[in-house]
Amino acid sequence: MSTAALPETIPLPPTRKGQATRERLLVAGEKVFGDKGYEPVRVADIVAEAGISHGLFYRHFADKDAILTAILARLNDQLRHTSGREAGDAIVPTQSQLETRNILFFREYCEHRKLLRVSREAAALSANASFRTDWLNNRQRYVARTCRWIEGLKAGGHVHGIIDAASIAEGLSALTEQMAYVQIGLAEADPAEETVERLGRACGLIWYRTLFGAAA
Repeated sequence: MSTAALPETIPLPPTRKGQATRERLLVAGEKVFGDKGYEPVRVADIVAEAGISHGLFYRHFADKDAILTAILARLNDQLRHTSGREAGDAIVPTQSQLETRNILFFREYCEHRKLLRVSREAAALSANASFRTDWLNNRQRYVARTCRWIEGLKAGGHVHGIIDAASIAEGLSALTEQMAYVQIGLAEADPAEETVERLGRACGLIWYRTLFGAAA
């Protein structure tokens, strides 16, 4: 059973062989957690998938929470570098541009849907409070970015009637996040591209009309 705090971090392996072993474990962990979810997974499942002994596992990770933490950290690093507005994008998007941004979000969510579902599950179910803290912190980063954008729109006179930018950012983010979780994360099979595009267009329309009113 996991404790309330993560164990001490085990240093990265110094040798190529050690790094390769760690990578095999991470890849195996991604598959096992993605297939089974958070709660049922045991270290034995991961080492069986990786074809590595328990002893080698414990040279790299203290327990299943430690390897999941490393897996999710890598995922969040990847998402951090592939999300957000592109450099040079106008501060005021068209409805079509907002729909495109949301389609890209849903497409990326679909690509990583199993691990994103596990991240949310671990935050809710694990006795390890770090999962909940990390999940909330990562989520807040996206909400804060949206809030800064809306504040910029207000400052430039591009939106009207919005007093509480933070709550609007929270609501719009929650809308997109929950649609992604329910329609993509919990889906039995990978959603078709048409589904991804439909969700993205719907969210883009809601974002646009919330901020700018009816489409021109």
